[in-house]
Amino acid sequence: MSNGISKTGLARKLLLGALVLAVVIGLVWEYYPLEDAEPRLRHLPDAGLGFRSKDIPLSDTEKSIFGKAQALKRFYDFGAYQFFFTVIDGTRNRHAIHDPLYCFRGAGWKVIQQADRPLEVGTGRMVRLEKEGKQEEVLFWFSDGHQRHGSAMRFWWQTTLRRLTLGLSGPEPVLVIVQPYRADQVNWQRLVDTVVQVLEF
Repeated sequence: MSNGISKTGLARKLLLGALVLAVVIGLVWEYYPLEDAEPRLRHLPDAGLGFRSKDIPLSDTEKSIFGKAQALKRFYDFGAYQFFFTVIDGTRNRHAIHDPLYCFRGAGWKVIQQADRPLEVGTGRMVRLEKEGKQEEVLFWFSDGHQRHGSAMRFWWQTTLRRLTLGLSGPEPVLVIVQPYRADQVNWQRLVDTVVQVLEF
């Protein structure tokens, strides 16, 4: 009888210890101050040879969605073509970044075509959208400053692994969205070359 009680007591202690350990690890993962992508956003050029830009303030809705996440919206003018450039860093709010396809659909757009598009290092995701008879194309990718890809699942894995390793697995991947100012004048190859080489995202 006493042997049974001691086994039960030991099992309860082990269970309690495992629970406490899980809570401690969870708190460390949640509140450990990981380095964010702010230096990369800060060094993003706003003007240069043959181009200029203008920052676009976040709307109240965007501020509410992003919370503590960093987000930069900018309009770039390269003379022959212009585009909107958005970067979102979810280090301080990992729930701020969703699969862009869900966001497009949530805004009333229908995704009518999508495909991978090669970038200088990696790939992006080209999406053709339609809403009320109007069509637009958007290019997005996730980048840690070294590799680029258009997979939301891979992004989630990268950010999870980064939190599990307390940042040792690499830099924080950010979401980059490129949208032409005028869809009928876009030269995607030229635009992609400019974004990757000049803006380095």
